[in-house]
Amino acid sequence: MKTYLQTRKNRGFTLVELLVVIAIIAILAAMLLPALSRAKSRALATNDINNCKQTMMGMSMYVLDNQDFLPAPGWGTADDCWAASKGIGPLGPVTTATAYQSSYDAQIKFFTGYGNTPSGLLYQYIKAPKLLLCPEDNHLDAIWKRQILITSYVWNGAVIGYGANPPNKTLKLNKFKGSNILQWENNEKGPGGGNWNDFSSYPLEDHNGANGGVGNSILDITFSQRHGKAAQVGRLDGSAGRIPYAEMVGLALNTTTLNDIWINPNSATGNGH
Repeated sequence: MKTYLQTRKNRGFTLVELLVVIAIIAILAAMLLPALSRAKSRALATNDINNCKQTMMGMSMYVLDNQDFLPAPGWGTADDCWAASKGIGPLGPVTTATAYQSSYDAQIKFFTGYGNTPSGLLYQYIKAPKLLLCPEDNHLDAIWKRQILITSYVWNGAVIGYGANPPNKTLKLNKFKGSNILQWENNEKGPGGGNWNDFSSYPLEDHNGANGGVGNSILDITFSQRHGKAAQVGRLDGSAGRIPYAEMVGLALNTTTLNDIWINPNSATGNGH
């Protein structure tokens, strides 16, 4: 009897038992990993909000130094703007890590300035290039058609009336409400990359970067769905925060009245240009 008990005690696990344990571990991992990934993304959203906050502080200081005029939003790349001086290049998209780094390094000089090339309008206030990028950027995503590599964010083109004003003739801050959204994290997988051809956008902008946004579909929303399907934004009162993606979409699709996204003060609907 003693020998039998010792044999049972020392025989170990059977193959079936091991397979069952492995299967249970796999099921638990499959359940937990997505939750951990979402938690990590939300944690990185904190970095995004800080980025937006620092940029909005830079905007506020620029306004104080420039008689209440806002920095140019970057409606095209032929004029100096908040993030870069005119003529930035080479533009993307890129398909390799080497090409990305080369193009990024070249573009970042238009933010920091070099030689006879001036810096972006907010460089003297925010300095750090990393404040322009979301930490979750994946610049080599197969369906990424991004042309501007140095920033994850765009500005609201309402700053120049969505093109009604010359690109460097901005409106004054006092023309807007403090709650109005100036900056948002852009859609990193937008169709065709049309809303990544410069530093500002309509809230709705088709994949060719045209049509003024009005009448476009939800497919042309320019807001990122990262970080738990929420957008990180900067407001004209200098604050920054997080807005649910569904709420941002609701604002963007409402093209008939002024709201915190369609903010052109020279238009009754907020989107006239």
